[in-house]
Amino acid sequence: MVENITIIKGTDGPTAVFLAGKNHRYTLRQKIKKYIFNRKMKFVEKSLKPEGHTVDEVIYYAKNKYGFEEADKDSDEYKEEYNQMRSSFIIQYKPELLGDLTSEPELKGTSEQDMLELMEQNAKRMERAQNVPKDLFDIDYHKLVKRFNDKNDYMHIDIEKNYSSISGGVCGSDKMVKKFNCIYKDIYRYYGVSARDIMEKTERYEDVVHTLSM
Repeated sequence: MVENITIIKGTDGPTAVFLAGKNHRYTLRQKIKKYIFNRKMKFVEKSLKPEGHTVDEVIYYAKNKYGFEEADKDSDEYKEEYNQMRSSFIIQYKPELLGDLTSEPELKGTSEQDMLELMEQNAKRMERAQNVPKDLFDIDYHKLVKRFNDKNDYMHIDIEKNYSSISGGVCGSDKMVKKFNCIYKDIYRYYGVSARDIMEKTERYEDVVHTLSM
């Protein structure tokens, strides 16, 4: 019988629901990973200095140092990702634009039907968000892409300027993934934090610390 339900909310799609037993305990391996991650976070926190940069400066930095280029805004891929991000931002920052779907749906119980209904409601909110006119809500989305000789290998940095959102991804070999992780962390460290972020432990501070600790 399921006793605990963990809900993990993503910004790019319906809520994901994961189940765990009431007596779930961390394995030794999980405990070690958690310990190492916490140690990294403490190290990152001590190393951070108040020298943050704007997202415009981050875009320039990624282009100038690593050779990223702006993606074609007329491509189907760009349009799809723009629509997904705009919809997710509406849900996150302007849910009142969703009308009768403004309130975040709640999980009523622990049955499979309850979970399916929750995911259905989230899918409806995503669809409603996609239909919100751009003159009511829009984003300033920039997709930076770096391609390599092998056309299947590429990296991308996704930046939304209005809400200072930075994310990214990579497609390729394990070596390419490691290379991207180094570049991504360097870009995030350049993005950095201000003295106020450090003092007040702002959302930006938590975001930077978490990313650099991965």
